[in-house]
Amino acid sequence: MVSLGFSVLRGIFKLQRKCFAHPKMVLLFAIVISGFIGLGAPFVKTSNDPFLLFGPDNIHRLKLEQQNAEFGESNRTLMMLAVKSEAEQLLLLEAERYLSAILDAPQNLLRPDNLEHFSSVSKLLPVLGHPLEFTPLSDVAILIEEQPALGNTFFNREKTALILSLTLDLEDHTDAGLQIAYTQELALASHIETRFPGVSVAMAGSISLTEALRDAMTFDQRYLFPLTLLVNFSVLFFAFGNFRITVAALGASIFSVVLTVGIAGWSGYVFATAAVSSFSIVMTLTVASLIHIIHAIGARQRNLRFQNTASIVLASFRKLTIPVIVAHATTAVGFLSLNWADAPAFRAMGNLVAIGLVFSLIIVLIISPIIINYGCGNGKIRDQRVRKISRALTSGWAKAPGKWAVGVAILSLIALLGLVKTTFDDQFIKFFAEDHPLRQNIAEIGDNMGWSQTIDLVLRYEQGELLQPETFVQLESLIASIKQMPFVFDVNSPMPVIQNCLDTRTPPFTGALNDVPQKMLNYCVRSNWLVTPETGNASFAADFRALRLNVLLPRMSSAEVRTLAERIESETLDYGFTPQSAAVSGINVMSAYLSKINTQSMLVGSAFAMLIVSLLIGVFLRSATLALLSILPNFLPAMAALGLWVWFNGEVGMAASIIAAMTFGIVVDDTIHILYALTRGRKKQTNQGVQRVLQDVLPGVLTTTLALGLGFALIMLSGFAVNQQLGFLTSSTIFIAFIFDLFVLPGLFLYFFGRTRRKKS
Repeated sequence: MVSLGFSVLRGIFKLQRKCFAHPKMVLLFAIVISGFIGLGAPFVKTSNDPFLLFGPDNIHRLKLEQQNAEFGESNRTLMMLAVKSEAEQLLLLEAERYLSAILDAPQNLLRPDNLEHFSSVSKLLPVLGHPLEFTPLSDVAILIEEQPALGNTFFNREKTALILSLTLDLEDHTDAGLQIAYTQELALASHIETRFPGVSVAMAGSISLTEALRDAMTFDQRYLFPLTLLVNFSVLFFAFGNFRITVAALGASIFSVVLTVGIAGWSGYVFATAAVSSFSIVMTLTVASLIHIIHAIGARQRNLRFQNTASIVLASFRKLTIPVIVAHATTAVGFLSLNWADAPAFRAMGNLVAIGLVFSLIIVLIISPIIINYGCGNGKIRDQRVRKISRALTSGWAKAPGKWAVGVAILSLIALLGLVKTTFDDQFIKFFAEDHPLRQNIAEIGDNMGWSQTIDLVLRYEQGELLQPETFVQLESLIASIKQMPFVFDVNSPMPVIQNCLDTRTPPFTGALNDVPQKMLNYCVRSNWLVTPETGNASFAADFRALRLNVLLPRMSSAEVRTLAERIESETLDYGFTPQSAAVSGINVMSAYLSKINTQSMLVGSAFAMLIVSLLIGVFLRSATLALLSILPNFLPAMAALGLWVWFNGEVGMAASIIAAMTFGIVVDDTIHILYALTRGRKKQTNQGVQRVLQDVLPGVLTTTLALGLGFALIMLSGFAVNQQLGFLTSSTIFIAFIFDLFVLPGLFLYFFGRTRRKKS
């Protein structure tokens, strides 16, 4: 195994020398290859489809997909019309009838494409025996007071607002297709508000959600990469004081980004829009690897002034090849561990960054020596400022290593105590700023209707069972039970319409529901619900083997939604249903389980990352003790950062589920460079000796901390709350890890190795 490692290293060193000897040819080849692969960049496919946040085997996603298949729909939009007072009720009804006419006319230009069906007051009136041409708006105002099938289903208690439900079956779920659907819905709403100035329109639903996600990711798509480039330039120029070397390092990192973007485009894979941050991450990680090498070049320029620039550059790359390889490998392992996440969006981001790190390693080891050599020219690397700061920090540590370790431990404990207060809340509304249009629309619906979100209960029956009188008796009792549960505002069901049919028959049926003749019930169900063999509707599946109830809820936390969903499903068991025949589903239910499921699945991913990274470090440093030693200062920072977030914000989202695994592979890079330097100075395992070693390696650690920490901090500027949390947690973890590497790791190293050496001596 060792001989194989040496053979690989000799091959890398040989390739480095050969490429370095033919710089123009190698650079031309690299540019051609990068250009060809980079041609795939325009073909990168992204989507804001919320389903990309849920794995294909996610039980809640499977429930919703089964529901969509049964009821013939894929996207639902709630459109609320509201007026300011009851005196304007006729205006509200006029706007509703006009809107229903648009939706009912396929040739109308304002009707959204792929509109499968909709439910409205005007569509239900003929079913209840009131044709629109013979039912003036003044009569409708009376009917909504008299008939629960109208008033309770569509209106708020004051009758100043009503809800329409639109369902669209979209074939194109890419950004372009979803944006077209949203634009059409927005045009329809705008038209109503223009034609009826006293009526306000608010929309919410899956289409609005995807547009909100696209809008929230605008910063990431337009500004994240340029700002990351600017931050890296500023850090490099501050650290090295050399414009040419700064540009050279950034140029090398851009090679990695171009290759990564190109592969993403040629793959044809549809990434979640949040994955665009992967390209900035690849650039920052490439720059971080080059920083250690450039500092080494600066040290050689001062200590070996007789050597020419080419010799110094090649020797510096050769000296740090091993830690660079291990650092890339451990970081890639951290991102590959995201494959244990339930969310495909996280898996895609992890795999994309891992692929980028493969390109990055090739660029750093083979192409970068040539680029950096051109960048150095006859100039010097002026990193005195960073080295002065490093000397001050290491001198401070050397004066009281034990006290520093205790102080860091106490502060970490305080931060970790925040984890006790952790509350996971992944309601989609929390993904956006409070002034975002989607949140404002949802708040407006809540203020007017008394509820602002729904979850669905789907009940499944054997053939013909749903149309039996005893089934509706059972259903009536189940609905009454659900209405008594905490937070439930109401339950939309077909019961009021069926009861209205029975009441208006000639003669009316006045008996108990259990005594309804089979034929009469069959008529009231089939004649009042427009169900065809090809498609279902809002309540019944096409084959009448499934029924859907809409549970109306106010704004709730994820934990409360989970508790209610589980309680409803438990209640159905008492009514004779099985887990397969009764299921609570919907986009709100799926989102409520985001963090919980991803956290559970990432426990394995985090353990995998820590195990593999520790094994790599152990093999690399030939020490099981150092492998175990690397875990503490790299795992605790992520937990401390999460604790800090909880202290400041109280709630965390799905970003917290991946932070340990992802950051472990990043922050361990500096640990590798420190331990590598310490193990090479075996005869300096004393307080002063460790201090001298730290003075040599800390400039690179400090500069990479600034580049990585500030680079990830930029993600906090995203309009997407998950990315904001990810940026804070990752950036905080990197800075906290630096404190551990400086004030804790050297002390632990001395404790395990320095004391042993003193005993031997």
